[in-house]
Amino acid sequence: MLRALHGKELHGYAIQRELTSAGFNVEVGNLYRVLRSMESNAQVRSRWSESHRGPKKRLYAVGPEGRRQREVMLREAIFTILQEYADYLTAHVAPQTEDLEGTIVVVTSPFFDPVRQTVLRRISSRLARGRLYLVKPTQVSFEYDNRKVTILDGSHLNIPIKDGIATGVIFNDIPSGPDMVLALDEAIRVLHPKGWLSIATLFPTRPSDDPAPLSVYLFRLMATLFGNIPSVDPEELEHRLRERFRSVHRIALADESVFNAWDLRPIPARLRPKSAPDTAGPSPARQKS
Repeated sequence: MLRALHGKELHGYAIQRELTSAGFNVEVGNLYRVLRSMESNAQVRSRWSESHRGPKKRLYAVGPEGRRQREVMLREAIFTILQEYADYLTAHVAPQTEDLEGTIVVVTSPFFDPVRQTVLRRISSRLARGRLYLVKPTQVSFEYDNRKVTILDGSHLNIPIKDGIATGVIFNDIPSGPDMVLALDEAIRVLHPKGWLSIATLFPTRPSDDPAPLSVYLFRLMATLFGNIPSVDPEELEHRLRERFRSVHRIALADESVFNAWDLRPIPARLRPKSAPDTAGPSPARQKS
């Protein structure tokens, strides 16, 4: 019913035609009983139409509760597609690389979608010796029953890990503007001099003004449903990385860019970021892992 009424205002018989064309067999009497029930729950609203040709007709449209339920349907549909995409990448596209060792730090943004969750699980399964820290915003809820994984509250600008102990740092997204520089410096602070940094940025370019491409529509839809999704200029990010690392490799995918950087350049003392509190592991904000 909500799909039939989406973006429309229809009378009962028109709704029945919409449902019939979608493969549903609905009797008119049952249809009006359902409409009355949905109206009492604010899923639909109705009004009488003004007509100069024949009797008035009651027109129905999606109500406030119906709009909320459609949003839930969209969220579930997007997450289902993202999960299927993550499984596809893991099974068919992702390279089978060697095992990881040491201390790996994964920092995620508020948009922690199923693709990034699948990547995290894959990283932990490849960690032969060492420990994995997931640094996440407080509002992100994520439970992972693995003894190798410690979940900490933090951000790209505040990684609650000691200086120089991370073998590798993985950023799921990165802030744009001046915060990009601060985030890179924070990653370098916790990174061992011989460590590596990997950054995945959603969508390699900012959405264009052309509303036709499906990727642009999906980006705007996810930004509306899930909040602000970081979208950085990949050229600027690559420039900032080359200022800090001798080796930078960029992989351009359909809807994101992945940057891998290693071999840190010497950082002048005046440019070195300030050290974070001397904590080797879980802060008081630690959640059960």
